[in-house]
Amino acid sequence: MKRLTIIIMATVAICCLTGFRNPPGAARFMEMGAKAQSEGKPAEALEHYDKGIDLAPYMADYYMTRAFLLLNLGRKEEALRDFDRYIDLEPASTQGYISRGMLYSDLERRWEAEADFRKACSLGDQSGCSFAEQQKKR
Repeated sequence: MKRLTIIIMATVAICCLTGFRNPPGAARFMEMGAKAQSEGKPAEALEHYDKGIDLAPYMADYYMTRAFLLLNLGRKEEALRDFDRYIDLEPASTQGYISRGMLYSDLERRWEAEADFRKACSLGDQSGCSFAEQQKKR
């Protein structure tokens, strides 16, 4: 009984320290993914990122990380979905709008790109303002 109490107290402490936000396994999978990616193993990296996101689907940065890997793999539609999810979780992040706007631009979806750049601009990102003007001139 004493051992069970200690295990429960340790579990509660871990949950409190992480704020129920980022399970330790999720962060570890993201670290392993980054390592695999740096070693030139994108398929392995993607597997790790997928597992990290499965464990912590509310961690916006995980989607951004995976989106950039997907872009490097040429999987643009999947990257677009990850940028969408990132923006859903972090609607005030200019990084999300700029990144998705760049991808929209690459996909020749000019209107969506301009809208994202304008949103970044409205959030105070001057590069978003510049990108929006460039899109308008295309």
